[in-house]
Amino acid sequence: MRIECLRSSISSGNKVFPIYIGFASAAEISNIAVAPAFTRQTDHQQIAANITAQPVRDWQRPINHDRVAQIAEVFDDSGAIMPNPVLLAKNAFTSGIEIRPKRIDATSYNTGTYIVEVRDDVKDPTQKPLWILDGQHRITGLSKSAQSGDPVPVVLLLDDGSNAYSSPLLANLFAQVTTAATKLDELHNEWLTYAFDLGKYSPSRNSSDASKRAFETVVELCRTPTFRGESNPFFNNVQFNEHRTASPTFGGFAFKCSALGDLISRHYYNQPVQNRAHLNPSELAAELSHAYIALHQTVGNHATSVFFGKGQSQQAIMQEAFLVGTLARNLAYGSTADYSSLLQDLKFQNTNWDFSWVRTLSGPANTVSKRIARSVLEDALVYGKLPEASGNLADHLKGNGAAVVLTFSELTPAGRPAKQGKEQYKMLRGATGSHNAGTTTHVKVTGQTSNVGDYEILDAKTIGRPLRYKEMEGKGLHLSSNYANPLEIVVVMKHYGDLSSQSELQINW
Repeated sequence: MRIECLRSSISSGNKVFPIYIGFASAAEISNIAVAPAFTRQTDHQQIAANITAQPVRDWQRPINHDRVAQIAEVFDDSGAIMPNPVLLAKNAFTSGIEIRPKRIDATSYNTGTYIVEVRDDVKDPTQKPLWILDGQHRITGLSKSAQSGDPVPVVLLLDDGSNAYSSPLLANLFAQVTTAATKLDELHNEWLTYAFDLGKYSPSRNSSDASKRAFETVVELCRTPTFRGESNPFFNNVQFNEHRTASPTFGGFAFKCSALGDLISRHYYNQPVQNRAHLNPSELAAELSHAYIALHQTVGNHATSVFFGKGQSQQAIMQEAFLVGTLARNLAYGSTADYSSLLQDLKFQNTNWDFSWVRTLSGPANTVSKRIARSVLEDALVYGKLPEASGNLADHLKGNGAAVVLTFSELTPAGRPAKQGKEQYKMLRGATGSHNAGTTTHVKVTGQTSNVGDYEILDAKTIGRPLRYKEMEGKGLHLSSNYANPLEIVVVMKHYGDLSSQSELQINW
């Protein structure tokens, strides 16, 4: 097939980009061009495998057949026309394109136009010489209408010796033109930008290395069938395709590739490591796989557990927290963990992981619960021991042994807390106590146990709307004649799942 074209070029970044403009019918374009698209049925592991190869395969969105049918109906000899140009480029996996100047018959004179000759006898659709960067729905719809033979403007981005059109550039162009029409879905946008070093994965970004390695970990976790001779339960079970669900073999932990990549970047590759290098993505993926397997082997009552339970039993906050703890363990010690032994030492097998006692995980309780769960699981998996005064992690999350620490200080002549002579008082959950501050009249909160995600210090004697001592929660409060002596306060501590507890204290000075 031949397309007669005008030629021009764009100079940018010390490169010359040839552009050819001509006309071809939708039927002809369908014979020579294909969109390099994945489908709604493409496996997650297949996408993960595709984006690790060069050139990258099947990186455009799936075709929407309803949209195609609508276009075919609208332009089926209805009086409407489609003058919008279609953007085409060379298929990186095949050949079959020849460009030459058009000459006046039997002379050596050029006409000023060019002939782009494209093979149109290819049987395998994936081997068609041209890619459709923009316009796959228009071409497919028009080719099914009465206007299939009518001319359509085409813009061809074809190298003629310049080698200007790299795969990342074409993907970037696709992302630019498609966003104006129909925005890419979240997962497609994530792995597309990763595959072509765009957006946050661009080498020009300061954090691109951490983001790149984190997402590579996700790719390895999804595309690798086994790690160290053991079946990987995450194989094909991290969601890369928006149109297909994904859940690891034992249930729960149903992560989107974008969310899991962010989690790994934030809690591992963006964190400093002492006296060693970070694990490479394949090694870290293996650690996550083995930790998940050990968790399933150790925890009982899977059907009602927060990790593997059915329906509302499972809780994403706890699943994320377990992975955060696993990442923290690897950050601290590298790949040294015997996860089965570690979880046994932490009494996972004797813990009731049925969290039906949770009141809510919505609104402010979501933020508080996430903060607590990550802190508790991180400490437990890094140090390999249970929190003080708690026989298991579930009871600790409920608030067992919870406390808020107050520090009392003398004031310097400048009115600032002195560094010497400090006293501490631990306000334990459910306790009612008293403390004589004496001359240490500056008081502030300086700590809390890991199962306290938030707290409020209130006046214990106020009736009606509670009076909150925010100064004590922040820079500190100076006990003076402005306050009742003794000052009676209550600390409301907030725990996982919207549970709360209190501790009361009478302060004399």
